[in-house]
Amino acid sequence: MKTLLPRSSPFLRRQELVATIREQKVVSFDFLARSFRLVPQSTLHFDLKQLIKAGSIKKLGSTRGVLYVPTEETR
Repeated sequence: MKTLLPRSSPFLRRQELVATIREQKVVSFDFLARSFRLVPQSTLHFDLKQLIKAGSIKKLGSTRGVLYVPTEETR
């Protein structure tokens, strides 16, 4: 479990998300939610959207079972 607090810096939290996704190669939202238990799920969703928009990660799928992978630049 990651030790980041819900009110931690968005920059630090997103860096940790990218590092986790890079380390695991492919992750589900459920995995991230369990890894970052202290961060509200709505905040995780927002952070993931921002990381996708920034090109740091890719989203595979669009419904249940969505997976997140690092982009070529972040591998």
